[in-house]
Amino acid sequence: MDSLEARSLIPLTAGYIHMNHAGVSPMSLRVAAAVEQVVGASVNLPYPGGWAREEADRVRGLVAHLINVPSDSIALTRSTAHGISLLAQGLDWKPGDNVVGAHGEYPANVYPWMAQAARGVDLRQVHPQEGRISPEQVFSVVDARTRVVALSHVEFWNGFRLDIETIGAECRRRGILFAVDVMQSAGALRLDVGRLPIDFCAAGAGKWLMGPPGIGFCFCMPELIERLQPPIVGVCSVVGYDRYFEYDLTLSPTARRFEESVVSLLDTAAFGAALGLLLEVGPDAIEARVLSLSARLAEGLDRRGYELVEPWPRAPAESSGIVSFRKRGARPQEVLRDLEVAHVVARIHQDFVRLSPHFYNTEEEIDRVLEVLAPQSVTT
Repeated sequence: MDSLEARSLIPLTAGYIHMNHAGVSPMSLRVAAAVEQVVGASVNLPYPGGWAREEADRVRGLVAHLINVPSDSIALTRSTAHGISLLAQGLDWKPGDNVVGAHGEYPANVYPWMAQAARGVDLRQVHPQEGRISPEQVFSVVDARTRVVALSHVEFWNGFRLDIETIGAECRRRGILFAVDVMQSAGALRLDVGRLPIDFCAAGAGKWLMGPPGIGFCFCMPELIERLQPPIVGVCSVVGYDRYFEYDLTLSPTARRFEESVVSLLDTAAFGAALGLLLEVGPDAIEARVLSLSARLAEGLDRRGYELVEPWPRAPAESSGIVSFRKRGARPQEVLRDLEVAHVVARIHQDFVRLSPHFYNTEEEIDRVLEVLAPQSVTT
């Protein structure tokens, strides 16, 4: 399936130019059909035993295929924060341990670490320099008590893509866990976690993965799973999940130990349909399309005199689907108002506007957005 065929499955494109995939994505007809199928079956038929568990197994497999890891290393979660909290709460911290992160991280990758202060854990944050977070900056604050480096693959506010390969490799060399928030890359960029030196990552389904908000996933290295104590334990956490009268707290050796109960069947089915569509189009094709459209948008804004949020210009390895900018002399609310009048879906953060096209957007839509924004002073 190509991007135009996929576009035909997204009804919102008939009335809007959706460029807020870094916020919340529209859902496809396939996602709607999956939900309707579950509802229809639940209303008209007796509930089939094991249905939710079988669907969860299928969706874990789809996530595993997308990011190239074993399915037993995937747990279904409610959100990015839920996934990261499983790691933050599950580690055996000692007073004086620390976590290294960065200013500008989305709160889902901040609050779970801040919450460990009660256990004597310090959160250290490096500051971006000209919008970038370099490996050198990160390791300038790492010391012998650093247990985790926790960063985003793509920063949600300016779209900067970190060099997670270099950072992860150095973490491995030092015996430090590397946890990555992949919310702004999963579904938009190729994410070969099986090849990358990542110990743990998490994302929600509602952004680039084009599923429903309220479900997501985390990946945990098999060697790390046994070290983590789930903060919540239930019937689905244990090996004997179907032996209700044999109370044996032997936790699953797989990432399913983090799923204390049945995951919402409606959300799981919807997430599965969204993942199926992305896999049908293909991660390579999606990344190429996302980077091409975001580059066209950024270059057009630059030519028209808009101030692109640093880092700009970005090297290809630093690029993502996110383009943030300011209009000199205008408040971001004024820019957003002009976009909304033209049925362009965008987002404000602080004093700038953020746009984030996905693979099914078109060059014509990019050009229409640039036309709506109107040139401030065209450069030659």
